[in-house]
Amino acid sequence: MNNETPEAALRSRIADLEQQLKSADEGVSRLASRCLALEKEVESYRAAHPQREMHTDSPTLLQPLLYYDAGFGFSERDTLIAPDYVCDELTGAVTATFELPVAAQALRFDPGELPCCITELLFSDDRILCVPSNGLKLQGDATLFLGDDPNYRLEGLTHYPAGMKLVVSYGYFPLEMLADEPLFRAVLEGVQYFQKNENREQQHLQQLEQNAAAQQQTIAALQKGIAELHQTNAELQAHCQAYENSLQGVLSSSSWRLTSPFRRLLGWFHRGQK
Repeated sequence: MNNETPEAALRSRIADLEQQLKSADEGVSRLASRCLALEKEVESYRAAHPQREMHTDSPTLLQPLLYYDAGFGFSERDTLIAPDYVCDELTGAVTATFELPVAAQALRFDPGELPCCITELLFSDDRILCVPSNGLKLQGDATLFLGDDPNYRLEGLTHYPAGMKLVVSYGYFPLEMLADEPLFRAVLEGVQYFQKNENREQQHLQQLEQNAAAQQQTIAALQKGIAELHQTNAELQAHCQAYENSLQGVLSSSSWRLTSPFRRLLGWFHRGQK
């Protein structure tokens, strides 16, 4: 049977609450110390890995552009901005429509101004081929752009009439948020290294192909010279044969036999004069 008076029970309850409050204060203090330590760690990491200014929030730098060459080359003046540009932030799917104000002889497509990965790039005119100017083709239908100003040359057509509408769709995945991560930078350096090696190999292969083409031209010229020599030789042989036939005809003729005594007398006469 509990003989504790109400006053004593109240004091005991107050003591328990004070102890719990003290424990809570100690927990809050420890939590605050931990937060301060984490904040210092974050500041130290930021100091060791300075971040460049991010531009992915700028709509202008993510805006797809279409450059058209109307006979004066590509320029900022001859650039189209898609009025109905749509981008799904969750999936990265982009759709844009361009309409040429004048006839053009060449086109260039810029999916944005920042390093990015582009996937499943398609134009409404299936005759158009998209060739990355400064990107690395990956497996599948994807292109990796490691630097600023990614762009494609549009090939397949030599004339684009005024009023022509082009709808383009693709997946856009900006890489700038990862640009300062050590692992990502290491991967990019490896990709750039292999890209440079691939470019050197392509240049070497092109040089070999040019050398082979030059050798083929030399061989063709020599073969032509040999054929001409054979033709000349055949013509000379034909002339010799005709001369021999003519000479044989003269020697076997009756007039040659009848004039034989006169030729002998003429020979004696010439020898006598000597």
